Amino acid sequence: MADALAFFAKHPVLRRLLLPMAAVIAFGLFFVVTFPYDVLARRLEVEAQRGGAELIIGSLGPSGLSGLRARDVKLRLPAGPGESNAELRLDRADLSPDLFALLFRRTSFGFALQGYGGSARGHLALSDDPRQPGLRSLLLDARDLDLRALPFKELAGLEASGKLQVKIDLPALLPVEAANGSLSLSMDGASVAGGSVQGFPLPRTSLGRVEGGATVEKGLARVERTTARGGDIDADVDGNINLRPLLMLSQAELHVRFRMSDRWLNENAMIRGAMGLIQNARQADGSYLFSFSGPLARLTPRPGR
Repeated sequence: MADALAFFAKHPVLRRLLLPMAAVIAFGLFFVVTFPYDVLARRLEVEAQRGGAELIIGSLGPSGLSGLRARDVKLRLPAGPGESNAELRLDRADLSPDLFALLFRRTSFGFALQGYGGSARGHLALSDDPRQPGLRSLLLDARDLDLRALPFKELAGLEASGKLQVKIDLPALLPVEAANGSLSLSMDGASVAGGSVQGFPLPRTSLGRVEGGATVEKGLARVERTTARGGDIDADVDGNINLRPLLMLSQAELHVRFRMSDRWLNENAMIRGAMGLIQNARQADGSYLFSFSGPLARLTPRPGR
């Protein structure tokens, strides 16, 4: 104590600043403790409802000096034409608004999420143009997400399992014609336990290690480096997607080459028989090649490229 008094005696400027600093800290603590977080949570739910989404926040509290921490979050976004409506559940969501952006009436914030057995961090910015609402930019790094827990069945009609890693770096998303950036994903131990593709029922199928990526330039997404190796089916995917404001209406031209293991075919006699009917898709190396074109909501398959 004596050393502290001697220190402030030698630095009169710091001594004069001590009381104002203590007052600012006390006010900040008082503001954090007494802030009506429950009222804010209900207001956020009402604003989401006005935007067509359904939001439920179990509890809301502080995170740091200017952030918010929500727990037990449930979010159901409005579905567009041809899109499925699934509920997202998060154990915890930390939001850190960009205070500098607020001065220019812009909405952007960093976030840290926990849910589905994994975590995600990133940053997003919302459009400030009422004529073009939506995301203006998105940065995301998600790790160790459990595919079995994610709502794949509601979104795509598939029951999947495995661990998912996703990285998204899209600095420009609006207007869609000027969108650019990159996306990458990987899955370990990926498998499909049931569901259907193009109305065709799928048996239990192991995909092994799945890696994929796409680059986006001027609204055109080029799918590249997308493979599945080490499972019942080896596959390669490439092609282009012309992005549209409604994602499921984006126009795609995708090419899928795949080869099924003999063991898996022997266990699924119906599929082995069906493959004999599409010999026009069979390639010289024994693989099969199909192209899928049209809007993402209604892709039309055809043999070959």
